[in-house]
Amino acid sequence: MRGEAMKMTIFGARGSYPLSRRDQLRYGGNSTCIHFQTASGDDLILDGGSGIRLLGDEMMTRQFGSGQGRAYILVGHTHWDHILGYPFFAPFYRPGNRFVVVSAGQTNAHIREILSGQHEDMHFPVPFEDLSADLEYLTFRPGQHLALGGFKVETVQLNHPGITVGYRIEADGAVATVFTDTARVTKARLGDGMGGPDPDDGFSKEFKSRLAHCARGSNVLVHDSHFLEHEIVGRYHWGHSTFEDALEMAHLADVGTLVLFHHAPEHSDAVVDEKLAMARDLADGVSVEAACEGMTMELGRSRRPQSGEWQADVVDWGADGGQKGAL
Repeated sequence: MRGEAMKMTIFGARGSYPLSRRDQLRYGGNSTCIHFQTASGDDLILDGGSGIRLLGDEMMTRQFGSGQGRAYILVGHTHWDHILGYPFFAPFYRPGNRFVVVSAGQTNAHIREILSGQHEDMHFPVPFEDLSADLEYLTFRPGQHLALGGFKVETVQLNHPGITVGYRIEADGAVATVFTDTARVTKARLGDGMGGPDPDDGFSKEFKSRLAHCARGSNVLVHDSHFLEHEIVGRYHWGHSTFEDALEMAHLADVGTLVLFHHAPEHSDAVVDEKLAMARDLADGVSVEAACEGMTMELGRSRRPQSGEWQADVVDWGADGGQKGAL
């Protein structure tokens, strides 16, 4: 039964690579995938790590099983742990289903080229052309706003190698913001077009302000917390954060709940428990949770109503860029 608010469900919370260990059963070993659904049933997927296979199985029990499904897929970025699950996503193989893949791509590489490369016969036995669902592509530049069915989406570039995008997702009066992979900007300056690797106080202040504006007043902020503090030393350029960094952003953005995400593959359930306990000790008014597979949150109204009329930017969509507008 559908609820009255947007729901968010975690299908993969692990970073870097998926794995299966007995001491990781509670938080799970699948790599990143988050599903959003509006009260009216619109589906939006963020990232296609190995967790998307589990989501695909669930979707096949709904209209996607009969080839009548439609969904949007947001691509955070195209590192392996965020895309390796797409070839195993069952709804892609059912004729009649329609997906709009929404991505900033990478410099000089379109998202279709990146995804189809996984299906080259040296990597995977099923050709990309054998996917029976209708896949369309919407491209944008970080910083643009998008209208995707019942979802309104703001985008921002994160501090991570290549082009990596954070998303503010609004529906049913609720807001969830997801910063999957982003580094401590005071220690490293990463990403295409970000102006070079050296830290800069002025840039750091502006960058934090930009992210905080994107996450402003969110019901939930899902934030990279890959490292513990002693682990990040010497690894600032890897493109990840600690729970202390996540808490700082949660306070800057005045969010309701912080969800620690992108758990290091080496971290057992006990280590994630320890990270969560330390974060709660320092939370200072912010509710803190640790993402785990199967976690579902039904989001209420935004803590800070937005003023003014929301307007989507014009964006190119379609593999050939032949059509204009917001979906």
